[in-house]
Amino acid sequence: MTVDFGTYHHSNPDESREMRNRVAGAFSAVLLTLYEPHSVIRILDAGCGLGFLSYVAAKTFPEGVITGIDTFDNSSLSHSSMIKAENNMKLLEVDSRVHFFEHDLTLPIRSKVKYDLVISSLVFHNLGRRRFAGYENVFAVLKRKGYFVIGDFFPHDKTDTKFLTSFSELIEDGPGEGQGKWKYGIKILRKR
Repeated sequence: MTVDFGTYHHSNPDESREMRNRVAGAFSAVLLTLYEPHSVIRILDAGCGLGFLSYVAAKTFPEGVITGIDTFDNSSLSHSSMIKAENNMKLLEVDSRVHFFEHDLTLPIRSKVKYDLVISSLVFHNLGRRRFAGYENVFAVLKRKGYFVIGDFFPHDKTDTKFLTSFSELIEDGPGEGQGKWKYGIKILRKR
């Protein structure tokens, strides 16, 4: 068995792999500006898919505990399933610190813990207007002064930024990669 993080819709396996390589480098660099590598932190991967970003976080923070949530039935990532995500983590030997559960981000997240850090990549643009409920639900489980690092296409950037900053301070709005309204960018937000 091999690690399989799937293929993003509107791309082929090579393009998806190339995108993940760029995202991994960018996220690792950003995350290390927020916390020391051996910080003991709780991380939520919002819309984790097959665990790619959960693995980036586990590798970046070897003492961190990561929870990934997803519906695991979205057509934006081929052959997504919680079992495949769990198998990926076993193969990558981080399964003792990375756990998944099925959940729709547009519904309140029932969690007894608050997270120090929420990460997400290529998720919220797929939710349409329901992304605003998703944003609210993420902030509800994020600790005060915790960070939300979101990498995505922001076709309605001004609207999203205005909504996100009603809960948080925009620390950084990274330059986008790509063209037009479908540029991939990373926003770093700190909850008030």
